[in-house]
Amino acid sequence: MRSIKIYLFLLLLTGFTCIPSIQAQSDLEIKKVFDRYGNQKGVVMVELTGEMLEGYDFSLFKSLMIKENPEAADYIRKSLAKDETGAKKVKQVVANGKATSIYLQLPPKGKYHRLILFNEANKPEHVITLIYIESKDDSEDVLKLILKKNK
Repeated sequence: MRSIKIYLFLLLLTGFTCIPSIQAQSDLEIKKVFDRYGNQKGVVMVELTGEMLEGYDFSLFKSLMIKENPEAADYIRKSLAKDETGAKKVKQVVANGKATSIYLQLPPKGKYHRLILFNEANKPEHVITLIYIESKDDSEDVLKLILKKNK
């Protein structure tokens, strides 16, 4: 249910214009995912900073939505496995031996709390969603805010 709400939140934001920002996740393996897939045909990448995030208390929101690309899902899972090292909290949903939803609460970087959300849905079509958020708020509060905004 949470993954559906997160996916809907992502869809709402795809109408906004992307704003270039600093590669805030530069110390993370998922930076390579955004670099590799962000400009590919059929991929939706959203990057929001500043005023676009007003009301969310985020400093950065970055997401990818990839359709019909199982290889990308495997690449993302491998990247997340590396970023999981040192994570404060890890939650996973596993189906058929593969993680289909992953939540990583990373150690703060400076004054910002960091959160990574991954979801792979196979029905009605194969869609991969990867979200990276930085906020001054605690990661748990950020997740509650996202779920609350989508009700």
